[in-house]
Amino acid sequence: MRTPRLAAIARLVVFASAVMPALLAAQQSGPLNADSLARAAQILASDPLRTLGKAQAALSSQARSLQDSFERNHRQGLRFYNGGADATCEVPMGRICYWNNNGDVPPPAERNDARIEREQLLDLLGQAQAADPTDDWVSAMRVRYAIEAEKLDVSVAAARACKGTGWWCDAIEGLALHNANRHVDATAAFTRALAAMPVQQRCNWTDLTLWLEIPSHNAYNAIPCANRDAENTRILRLAQPLWMLPANDLRNEVYARRTMSRIHSLGRIPYDIQWGDDLLESQMRFGWPVQWSVQNGGVADPRPPSVIGHEPTPSYDFMPVAKVFTTPVGAVEKDWDLFRKKARMRYSPRYASGFITVPHQFARFRRGDTTLLAGAFRLIRDLEMGKGPYTAALVLDAMDGRAPIIAKRDSAGANGALLALMGTAPMLASVEVLAPAGRRVTRARSTVQPLPKDARLSDYLLLQRGDAGATPSLEKNAIQAYGSLEIERGATIGLYWEMYRNATPSAPLQVSVRATRVGASFFQKLGSSIGLSKSVTPVSIRYADNGRPDGAPGRSLTLNFPPVSAGEYQLTILVSGAGITDSTSQIIRIKGDR
Repeated sequence: MRTPRLAAIARLVVFASAVMPALLAAQQSGPLNADSLARAAQILASDPLRTLGKAQAALSSQARSLQDSFERNHRQGLRFYNGGADATCEVPMGRICYWNNNGDVPPPAERNDARIEREQLLDLLGQAQAADPTDDWVSAMRVRYAIEAEKLDVSVAAARACKGTGWWCDAIEGLALHNANRHVDATAAFTRALAAMPVQQRCNWTDLTLWLEIPSHNAYNAIPCANRDAENTRILRLAQPLWMLPANDLRNEVYARRTMSRIHSLGRIPYDIQWGDDLLESQMRFGWPVQWSVQNGGVADPRPPSVIGHEPTPSYDFMPVAKVFTTPVGAVEKDWDLFRKKARMRYSPRYASGFITVPHQFARFRRGDTTLLAGAFRLIRDLEMGKGPYTAALVLDAMDGRAPIIAKRDSAGANGALLALMGTAPMLASVEVLAPAGRRVTRARSTVQPLPKDARLSDYLLLQRGDAGATPSLEKNAIQAYGSLEIERGATIGLYWEMYRNATPSAPLQVSVRATRVGASFFQKLGSSIGLSKSVTPVSIRYADNGRPDGAPGRSLTLNFPPVSAGEYQLTILVSGAGITDSTSQIIRIKGDR
């Protein structure tokens, strides 16, 4: 049984109710014109839920009557919600006013009598489906109410018992499987549904305009429907929450919302208003409500209470900024803002109760002419990841149609690094950690450029401690990587790097490790240069490297970082010899006192 989640809010404000029925059936948005009416008529002709003119079995008729009764009682018995009183309308959509309420109080629990009546309705729908499994309405409603009751196995069984319109049975199966976190099976079901449904229906269902920033609409809508698959795959891949998963759950969410919206359009919902484009837009952008309540404007407000639909939460904006879709390889971490205000969409993955950026580090090392990437992560107490072990992954994607490169560890600790050979071209890299017990997720995603094939010095990887052995290697030290570029004041850390040039006792290389405060003034730097300011240059080490007996490139040392002021420090390794100097730098952040 799934634990109920908290709720984001979509508040209902009734402005108007007149909407053309044909346009509603088509699930279109935009101005009413001859083309939209023609498309609506085409969809109505092949709509599996339209049973006009078809004789209904006795149990099916009873189920429709019982559904009306249940939803009417449900609406009248909704409890009052005391949260969100100070919320403002974030997104007005016709009669709907939506605002994000991720941080507000949970909605009230559903009344016991509503749960009992839903069970009775589910029982009757089960009997009606057994009597006539070709009734598309009955099958869909049984899936819907099983999901509402959190009976995931029943919803999947109900979908698979459907023997009516082929594509519709596949769609409700995809909905049930997606809701049960069975993403590979859900992907297969939705793929079958899309392949079999009428062409215009498929064009409507695959339209991602509502999720895209408005300046991108013209270019996207200029793509013919028949040629949209490649662009949709690209968009949904870049927005996919976790690349480590074997299927794209965000793609499934698009079609799950389409399916549930279609079910809601021909069955009562607690809003108790006629289905319209505003309700469709709300559900397509932010998901369908999973809990309901009512709220009034205060004792002086003469209007009846407003119905509030509570969508799943915490929910996040997984869409990157528009430029990423044009040039994905080149994107940086800030191009994905999960907490963006005025979001075009939000999604709450059912496998995670929290989604946060992970402290991380990328470091590059040469392997012949190619680059081996270390993706390190560090889970800190603030993230409340729950108990380990964790599932960690480093995923590389060139976004050119080739399969991604995935390095995965199923029993990972709270910090470490994963290694993946990225080749010679820049790629998007994603460090991801999933905590199955705590149902928490962290990730960091950015573009990584390969090292030049003639690079003489690698990046360095921070370690929990330096490798005191004579033969340090990346593979051995990756498991004890520190996992972040942020350290405590006075911390002792290790460094691992590689040198791709010869060093011998007769021709040693000079190695310098130096940390300098970022933003120091000219006079502070001058004082540091003559040894008067340790706060500006807290670390300054120099020694001769005589090479390793085995000639391998790995190097490591332990670094005691003094308890200096919090802030950013540039930590640089310089290697010089024979008139050539190479360097590698990263910004280390020293945490302040808590």
